[in-house]
Amino acid sequence: MNFSILIRCFLIGVLASSSLGPIFVLTFNRGAIYGFLRGFATAFGACIADGVYFFLGLVGVLAILKESEKFMFFLDTIGGILLILLGIYSLRKARQGFVTIKMEGKISVFLTAGKSFLITILNPLVFLFFMIIGVQILPEGIQSLTLRQVFFGSFVVALGSLSVLCMVSLIASFVGNCISKAKLRFISFITGLVFIGVGIYLLDHLFMSLIQILR
Repeated sequence: MNFSILIRCFLIGVLASSSLGPIFVLTFNRGAIYGFLRGFATAFGACIADGVYFFLGLVGVLAILKESEKFMFFLDTIGGILLILLGIYSLRKARQGFVTIKMEGKISVFLTAGKSFLITILNPLVFLFFMIIGVQILPEGIQSLTLRQVFFGSFVVALGSLSVLCMVSLIASFVGNCISKAKLRFISFITGLVFIGVGIYLLDHLFMSLIQILR
């Protein structure tokens, strides 16, 4: 499989898990309160869901691309708008601050992983995100991948997501609740800017088309 595709898959996983969303917060808090293992279990369940959604989203998009090449234009437009909205959401979260969770009872790491998997898999925005952003791994001119390549790419996406959330859990287990809210807000702020930047990048074709029309 093309090495550049694997790099893009890994970066998609990193991007998906870097936002200060429910799983990021849940991973940090569980790592801070219960230790690295519970934080890791939370991260593991979420990254499995990420991999599954990436696989399903990319398979569906590739099937549609075989029927209509114009679908890519539509997908990039919707994807750009979605990422800009997610970026704005992250910027708002940066202003609101970091929300902590309540103490939980003693539950197994398997149940912890299962709960985070369900939280992720039941979020329709996650599927929409991976369906739209997943096709961006394709090099220019290539509109199909083998099922094996899609599966391997999904594994790398999950690995990218897990790498970020594991780091979050590890840091949380050491610093606990001592990390300043200002730093967490800064993370959310940077993530928001990244989402907005990628969203604008996906909309470049739309801007070029509008410029040609106005001419």
